[in-house]
Amino acid sequence: MTTVSQPAVPRSGGARGVETYTRFTLYLVVFLEPFFYAYAVGALAATEAPMPGSAQGTLLVTLGLAHTGLCLATVHAGFDRPFVTGRRPRPVVVALLLATAAVAVAATAILPEPAGRGILGDPRTVMLAVCGAGTVGALAIRVRSRRVLLVGLAVPLVVVAVRLAGGDGVAGTVVVGVMTYVFVLFWAGSVRLSMWVLEVVRELDAARQVAARLAVAEERLRIARDMHDVVGRALSAVAVKSDLAAALARRGDPRGADQMDEVRALAQESLREVRGVVAGYRGADLATELEGARSVLRAAGVTVRVVGDVPDLAAPQVEALAWVVREGVTNIVRHSDAREARIDLADLRTGAGGGARELALTVTNDGVRAAAGADGGGAGLVGLRERLAAVGGALDAEARGDRFVLTARVPAPRPAPENPHAPTREAAA
Repeated sequence: MTTVSQPAVPRSGGARGVETYTRFTLYLVVFLEPFFYAYAVGALAATEAPMPGSAQGTLLVTLGLAHTGLCLATVHAGFDRPFVTGRRPRPVVVALLLATAAVAVAATAILPEPAGRGILGDPRTVMLAVCGAGTVGALAIRVRSRRVLLVGLAVPLVVVAVRLAGGDGVAGTVVVGVMTYVFVLFWAGSVRLSMWVLEVVRELDAARQVAARLAVAEERLRIARDMHDVVGRALSAVAVKSDLAAALARRGDPRGADQMDEVRALAQESLREVRGVVAGYRGADLATELEGARSVLRAAGVTVRVVGDVPDLAAPQVEALAWVVREGVTNIVRHSDAREARIDLADLRTGAGGGARELALTVTNDGVRAAAGADGGGAGLVGLRERLAAVGGALDAEARGDRFVLTARVPAPRPAPENPHAPTREAAA
């Protein structure tokens, strides 16, 4: 039998309510079986055939109730576990099939032959049809619809064979067989439809929980990425300025105290930004990051030039470029022996006719360490790529001899006003 996999997640809320409703509904469907058996007894009483003896009647009642109980156990087990583990069917399924065969044999041997009676007037046909429908319905908990159609054929075939052996006509037997098959499909189809609805609800609930876990993971990734960017830049700047302050203090230069004041200000600013990372309210400003880049690189003994103007872009694009400046400066201080660095801001025109705008920010430095490499796979660069991808941008990182070039490109959805006479700003430190 083909089994339907269940999501290995706890069910709660609406899914739990739907499952509870479906369980009790299908349990009630199983308990309809004894009432149909009672109808078979009434059909038997309406015939002129002799009633079965007490021992035979007790056997039929016992087998019928045992079959009902096994149908209930099969339905209960099928809600949470497959009917087949490995290649072996579960014991409850084997017991149900054996009980079904026992009821069919006992009903055929004990109850009178049809002798031309219709399906409702023949207690043997009623007993066989109800028992078979109950079995197929219980198996429909886990058996898919196509298999149910095939398995359900066994019931009318048995009914037709028994009626033909009892001397019933072929035409009447075919009609009874078709009616039996429709009855079996209605019973099993009701069960299968209820389980299909429950499976859909389970999958929706599992998808909701996966979405919740992904949201938590995304937030954790954001915090980790931002902590790397914020704390990495801050600690690099603190280390550089502390070294400079120590060197100045050893020479008795009063500028050492000024450098320590800057270290304190950096520490306070970093504490504020870390709190902002956790709270989710921290952003980065491109103009501020450019000024910070000058200060940090100057303290590290690196000559830096900033060429271009801060662009008139939407806030997400500006913030993404600000993070590029921050990470690029951090990498220069921590992973190079740079003496010169340059930050270029270029407004590009792309597309047919140059209608689309794109802004490129390039951070270039010399003094690349051979051991550091330039594969672009560091955690900081990965975080930058994620930030730029979120605003439709891209990042390139490559080594050109002893120089390392970091280029970020972002689209400019809001064009800035053109001013051909505006001077290009070039600052040197």
